[in-house]
Amino acid sequence: MSERVVLVDRPEPGVTVITLNRPAARNAVGWQTWEELGPVVSEVAADDRCRSVVLTGSGGSFCAGGDVKSSPSRGTGLGAPAARLLVGQRVLEDLLRLPKPVLAAVEGPAMGIGWSLALACDVVVAARDAVFGAPFVLRGLVPDGGAAWFLTRALGRQRAAALLLTGGRMTAAEAAAAGLVAHQAEPGAALTDAVAMAAAMARGPAEALRLTKGMIRAADDLPLERFLEVEWLSATLDMTGPDAVEGRASFVEKREPDFSAVRDSPL
Repeated sequence: MSERVVLVDRPEPGVTVITLNRPAARNAVGWQTWEELGPVVSEVAADDRCRSVVLTGSGGSFCAGGDVKSSPSRGTGLGAPAARLLVGQRVLEDLLRLPKPVLAAVEGPAMGIGWSLALACDVVVAARDAVFGAPFVLRGLVPDGGAAWFLTRALGRQRAAALLLTGGRMTAAEAAAAGLVAHQAEPGAALTDAVAMAAAMARGPAEALRLTKGMIRAADDLPLERFLEVEWLSATLDMTGPDAVEGRASFVEKREPDFSAVRDSPL
């Protein structure tokens, strides 16, 4: 059996850290990574003890992209040449659908599919010396892992085209200015800052956070009139649950809200 390349840790109550652990390859993603990451994401989704998630990489790198030293092909069918991509797409979709906040803690490079993994998270915390890149065309490849979708929506067609058609890179500061990074940490402190942020979320109102995450995702796809329907439904659900009850009580009683009893109940 080869060593595991996806590690799971729980450094704070309610917080699960998922670590890509191939430091010698700067956490490049191969078959084993996807085959381990997929079940881990599913387990985290079903774990009521987990209220927030941090995705990171070991050894000072987030992820250097797809493992070009191993073949992405498998089988003999029409989709065989890009079979690994199909597996990765399914994991990315599961990561996007996680019903709890997901943060990326980025040190060093986040390249190719590594950048896609970061973009699939709700919040990106990046070290000031981190670098993001989409070098697909430089290797004769097309963007994968939803990179063209994420970047076109975030940057607009012109800026995404300039980046993707040249295989360009962004510094953490440039990515933050473009709205692709929420918080810049000191070098070496991205995971610490991300865990602190995740822990604050884990102490918060789980149901309200879950509904809010759904509203943010819906805003990407829906016109305003349809979004307002989602907003109304979310508000209705939230106001019938314990989060809003505790929130109102704490306001009336002029104290900080305590969602600990709520956190002990399933999502």
